[in-house]
Amino acid sequence: MTRTRFLKHALFAAKAAVTLGLIWLVLRNVDMADTLQRVRSVSAAVAAGVLLLMLLLSLLSILRWQIVMRQFGRILGFGLTARLFFEGLFFNQALPSTVGGDGVRIYRSFRAGLPLAAAINSVIIDRVLGLTSLMLLAALAQPLFYERVESMAARLSFTAVFIVAVAGILLLLLLAYLPPRSRRWKVLRGLIALSRAARRAFATPGILVPVTILSVIGHLISVVVFFMLAESLDLGVSFLDCLVMVPSVLLLATVPVSVAGWGVREGAMVAAFGLLGVPAGGAAAASVLFGLGMAITALPGGLLWFMNADRHVDDLGTIPPEEANET
Repeated sequence: MTRTRFLKHALFAAKAAVTLGLIWLVLRNVDMADTLQRVRSVSAAVAAGVLLLMLLLSLLSILRWQIVMRQFGRILGFGLTARLFFEGLFFNQALPSTVGGDGVRIYRSFRAGLPLAAAINSVIIDRVLGLTSLMLLAALAQPLFYERVESMAARLSFTAVFIVAVAGILLLLLLAYLPPRSRRWKVLRGLIALSRAARRAFATPGILVPVTILSVIGHLISVVVFFMLAESLDLGVSFLDCLVMVPSVLLLATVPVSVAGWGVREGAMVAAFGLLGVPAGGAAAASVLFGLGMAITALPGGLLWFMNADRHVDDLGTIPPEEANET
């Protein structure tokens, strides 16, 4: 086994251990009998509604990725983009953090005909713009959060998550200003190119506005999904409560320390909604059901991956943006 392969396996094993450890920390103080009873109480109609909304969320994400591709002058057709998106979504459920499948999307879109730089930058910028919109929702919800939560430690924790996320995006945008001598290194040249592409995306209304609108709608769908689950589980929280808490929790779940965000999301949900008096078992049940909904939605991606005998997308090529809607 090569050193690189060993390090990859070791990293995955470490993150799997973190995931299991976080889940154990969450569940050790949870009444499992109560949690399972709550899960069984969710009706088939609510479950179907949750899955339909998550499919709609995926559709919006596919359109968002296509819009970002336009910046690079080439775009994959909707059907192929959807296929690659769902494959990435599937691998998100097995690879570290919620961004693990992005590497799969990059590889597959490159194989499908996008230039390598466009494949890398379109996926990363799509992710960055999505996170920016999530941060926007979290920031707008801060005053409502302060109204509901008196704990200074909790206030500082939620604010810190927001500040760290903002700092990360600002750092990406500032990489374009690295001195010329730093471009001797290939990795830094790639980061500088990514930074410039990100700056163009933020400065181009034709990309920023529709992507932001689609992202905000998508994040609101996540809030609605969690509210539906909370109502079905009788957690006693309002839609505004979910609007205040869920964006920050989802932002925290993107931190790449666990597999598919499991453990981090559950711990954050239990802690956040515990501040509103929600029992730990109820919050954990809602979070687990939320995660299961995402996993079920991602299953078509696994089917699409395995249906292709050589595990590669045929090189169908790319098309100009103006022709994309005709395919």
